[in-house]
Amino acid sequence: MKPLKRMSLKDIVIEKLHKHIVDHQLQPGDRFLNEKEIISLVGVSRTVVREALQAMEAVGVLRIKPGDGIIVNESSLHHLVNQFSFRWSRDRSRMLELLETRVMLELSALELIIRRLNSKPEAVEFAEMDARIEQMEKAIKLKLPIMEEDIEFHRKLFKMTGNQTFYELSEVITQYFHEVRESRMSIPEGYGNTLVEHKQIVHFIKQMDLEGAKKTMVKHLSPLKEIIMKGLY
Repeated sequence: MKPLKRMSLKDIVIEKLHKHIVDHQLQPGDRFLNEKEIISLVGVSRTVVREALQAMEAVGVLRIKPGDGIIVNESSLHHLVNQFSFRWSRDRSRMLELLETRVMLELSALELIIRRLNSKPEAVEFAEMDARIEQMEKAIKLKLPIMEEDIEFHRKLFKMTGNQTFYELSEVITQYFHEVRESRMSIPEGYGNTLVEHKQIVHFIKQMDLEGAKKTMVKHLSPLKEIIMKGLY
């Protein structure tokens, strides 16, 4: 039997905050706990709490309003399928279907970004993408895990489409690949390939070379199929 995966502190906090919303029957628009109250509730550092809040805001659970606190947001697409997460992640056929869907989403994201570059180039910001690549490069040099950097790279990619609904849908799909991604990222030899592919994807986007970006993305995601087929997650 495969040992149970240990949850990160951030994931534990997110789980507790989800429970708080359910237990207190909070509705969209209701005021949520502030940072001090959350720290008191979960007993972790402010840094971890902020990471958890940012993750919950990214998928639409909470809305952080500077100077006005934290608000429970409208229900997001994430919650519509959350109940199926455990079953889907252990069904090989379903995971292969989800992988196909993820590839389509990633390729569509590239199309949307390049379309925005053509019509409104000032709306497409590369600074965060470049920063993610730089962080991954530093992590590799220090022989540190790069899974979180990979997650953030793809998250920023979807953000660059400028389409919030598309972004939320991508979060729903890609959440099921956490263990698959972890399996791939556990092999240090593959770190360099991931970094190179990230750099190439951004390069092709900047050059508005859609075909080159798509080919690199397909190559980048192709190892996930083998991991799923072999049940290595």
